[in-house]
Amino acid sequence: MENNTNDEARDASSTTRISATTLSSRLIHHCRFLLAEIDIFQNAIASRFRRHQQQQHLVEMRLLRSNVASELRTLERLAADTQALVNERAKKGDNDDDADLEMREGRIIHTLRSSNLSFLTAVWTIAKERCSGVVAFSKRFYWDKDENKVVDGKEDRQAKPPNKDKKKSAFVDIVYGNGEDWLKVSTVNQSRLLFEMAEKGWEMDSDEEEDEASSTRNDQGKELPINQDEEDEDQLELITMALDMIRASRATRVRYRNPRVHIMAPKLEEGKVPEIDRVLNTIRSYGVTIECKIQIRDIFTEDKIYETCDPNSITENDLPLSTMLPNPFEKFTHVINVDCTLLLALVSDLSHVQNIEPSPNFHRAIIRQIEVEDELPLLTTELWPAVVGRQLVCTQEAAKRMKEIVYTIGTETERKRTAILLGEGDMEGLDKDTLLGELRKLSDHSVPEKLILPMKVVDAHAEIGAAMKQNKFPPVISKVTEILTDINYSVFLYGWASDIVTISSNKTVVRQIEATIEDNRGYDNTLEGPKIWICDTARSLIGKEKHRKP
Repeated sequence: MENNTNDEARDASSTTRISATTLSSRLIHHCRFLLAEIDIFQNAIASRFRRHQQQQHLVEMRLLRSNVASELRTLERLAADTQALVNERAKKGDNDDDADLEMREGRIIHTLRSSNLSFLTAVWTIAKERCSGVVAFSKRFYWDKDENKVVDGKEDRQAKPPNKDKKKSAFVDIVYGNGEDWLKVSTVNQSRLLFEMAEKGWEMDSDEEEDEASSTRNDQGKELPINQDEEDEDQLELITMALDMIRASRATRVRYRNPRVHIMAPKLEEGKVPEIDRVLNTIRSYGVTIECKIQIRDIFTEDKIYETCDPNSITENDLPLSTMLPNPFEKFTHVINVDCTLLLALVSDLSHVQNIEPSPNFHRAIIRQIEVEDELPLLTTELWPAVVGRQLVCTQEAAKRMKEIVYTIGTETERKRTAILLGEGDMEGLDKDTLLGELRKLSDHSVPEKLILPMKVVDAHAEIGAAMKQNKFPPVISKVTEILTDINYSVFLYGWASDIVTISSNKTVVRQIEATIEDNRGYDNTLEGPKIWICDTARSLIGKEKHRKP
């Protein structure tokens, strides 16, 4: 966590002197308030998302909370020291001018004013007021490309290397935009930045600035003006921060793209000091957006309305959860292409029937799925939110394979749900409301009114063939097709050709597709593959025999 204690102490020196008792009380209240809001946010994550085995990773905020909690402990210790001084002064009498007590209180006040709480508050406030789809706080990214593996916007934790070089990394304060945006908060002020520029002899005339900015823009992200393998001790900290974030961003892909890099500097003001403006323009020339002069609550000043608020009274209604919480479906297309793995999940008894008693005849994978389903039902917590209100399609190959499995090992209810889902057999020709009514008879869960039935079965090869003739696919398509089976070829290439989202639980194939695209990207920073959303778990059909592979 970035520590800005020197800047905070310097900024606070101009404020009216107050007692250590008052200041410690004010900061403790503020810290408890901040901690309460963070806990409310964490609880909201746990209650809204089903990935129970990865909830702590869905929005990574362990380090942020840990730093705030640590700050609270420090403030409480300082409050105890302050109270000890008050007691000691009381014993000596109010009229006793004790230089030692004054000096000790001065040290406590200085420590309080140097608290990193101001920086932590700035990060949290900016996240609340400026960031949507927050997925991480205080996260380190590396610019060795093998160290940032991402699938469908989520870090591939199975691919972590054993060692990481922190010298080749950037520390990001807020990851938002569902992973596509990185933000760093800098609390450096005008005087501190100017002092650092003078100290390091940092000078740049307008001609040099123009040449460097032009060179950076024209390289299309292939190079940076400073060699990443060399440490430049004379470089400004703010510029080093921007360069490191850009390097790490260029080594990271979220849905095939490099994250956008942002810096917010609340205490800098543009348009007043030409030297500072040049620094800001240099940072922007690297492709970083930087915003200055942001209003954030000053924790060192009195705010009677705020300070009378009880941290224990904070509720979800006090936070902008509708924007802050990640939304995995934000960029879903109106039409959704459903893979065979999730077609089976949509008709399985495991998905629709509650309180299934495990049987000795069940495969161990089925028993595990029953346990997971009892805790967090797949339909209501993940699949319904993903598909409701969208037209569902599947390829002929996916539908054929699904029906082969259902009519071989499926139960009678699983077969009937298949007919309802596809509008076939006894369900052929029935309208949406009738099909929904039939599905409700076979489900213990509430079936949404806006679920669109029946699903449309499409001719994938016709669409893929047309896309091939029109050169809609990038050249990497030849490499991707080499790794796909016939059914996966039809599913994933149809979604790609149609430019619609494909939903699947087949993580292995998705990783192979994304890895193939990255391995063959070259210098094409705009190359993108199929839009795929991964459902972390699926559901098998309950009719599987114990020794049959799941």
